[in-house]
Amino acid sequence: MNGKKNMVFGFVYLLAATVLSLYFGDRASASGTLLSSAFLQANLDAALNLGGGYLIIRLPFVDWLSRTISVLLMAGALLHSGMLYVSGIGLLPVAAVLMPLGVAIMAAVALFMGIGVLSLRAVR
Repeated sequence: MNGKKNMVFGFVYLLAATVLSLYFGDRASASGTLLSSAFLQANLDAALNLGGGYLIIRLPFVDWLSRTISVLLMAGALLHSGMLYVSGIGLLPVAAVLMPLGVAIMAAVALFMGIGVLSLRAVR
């Protein structure tokens, strides 16, 4: 169930990024790089949640570990590109300070998932 949550979150996050890019598209090109960077990063975070959700379903994690990875993937996406959106729109300009925390969370989870994939043994 945990991986399915990430796959749904990734799909909804991708749709939200598309809608926001259509709505704020002119403003992003006029104001600079922060908001336009948020559009790109949101697409990458959505893809990581989709792929991470698939791996959570397929890898033999214990339940608490799959829940932790699932929550960390979603929190990392919101702290990474979500904070770029918030600061790029101008709602909370200091929100970009939290963005490196989201990057660190996403990188740590991606590294951990990569180690998990590499440690699998082929079953014949």
